[in-house]
Amino acid sequence: MPGTMIDQEHNIGNFFQKQHDCGLVVDVRLRVGKTVPGRSKQNCYAVVEYAHENSVPRSLKLASKKLATFEGQPVRVYKAGTKTAVIVPSQRRK
Repeated sequence: MPGTMIDQEHNIGNFFQKQHDCGLVVDVRLRVGKTVPGRSKQNCYAVVEYAHENSVPRSLKLASKKLATFEGQPVRVYKAGTKTAVIVPSQRRK
C-alpha cells in the first residue's frame, strides 16, 4: 500500500465496495509497519473487513487480475490468517 494512502480509509473502502463491487465493507484499518532495511518505501498495509465471507474471493480475484492498484502502484491482497496470496486460476482456455 502506498504510504500516501494513510488516513484514506474511505477511499479504500469505496475501491472495493463501489468501484469493483466486492461487497459491503464494514471496516478499513490502515497501519504502518516496521521499516525494512534496504527498502526505500514505507511498509504500509490495510485490513479490509467485509460483511459477508463471499466478498473475500471477489477481492482476491481483483489482485489476480492485477486490478488492485492505488495511486498507480499495484498492491497485494491476502486472505487474513494465510500470510500468502491466494491466486485464482484463470478461466481462459489455452
